[in-house]
Amino acid sequence: MRRFELGCNYTRSEIHAALGGSMQSYLPTVGRRVVCGAFTRHLNPEVPNVVLAGIGPTIERSAEIFARQSTSVPVFVKKIVNVWEYVGEYRVRQLSRDSRVIADRARAAGRIGEVSLVLFLDRTD
Repeated sequence: MRRFELGCNYTRSEIHAALGGSMQSYLPTVGRRVVCGAFTRHLNPEVPNVVLAGIGPTIERSAEIFARQSTSVPVFVKKIVNVWEYVGEYRVRQLSRDSRVIADRARAAGRIGEVSLVLFLDRTD
C-alpha cells in the first residue's frame, strides 16, 4: 500500500488509485473493509477526531464496518474541490448511538436531524 505524506494534498483519483474503493464515499470500502476516510470540516467540524455519520443504510453500514475494524486507515480532510489533505492514520475508538451525544454533536455542527451515529477516532501513527 502506498504511504501518504502527512500534510500533503491528494486528489480523490490519486487516493482511489492507491487504495481502491469509491471515489465519492466518505468511508470507501474494498470488500468488507474500510480503506480510508475522506471527510469535510463543513459536515464534521471536529474531524479527524470526531466523525458524524449521516443517515442512510450505506452511510451507516460503512461507519459500522469501520468501527468493527481493528486496523487503522489513512484519513484525508477536504481543503477545496478535489484537494484532500492527508492528516494521518486513524482507527475508531468508539461508536456512539447515544441520542444525547448525537444531538449535542449534531447541534454543534449545524446538522440537527442529519446524524445517525458518532465515531470517535484515535490517531495511530
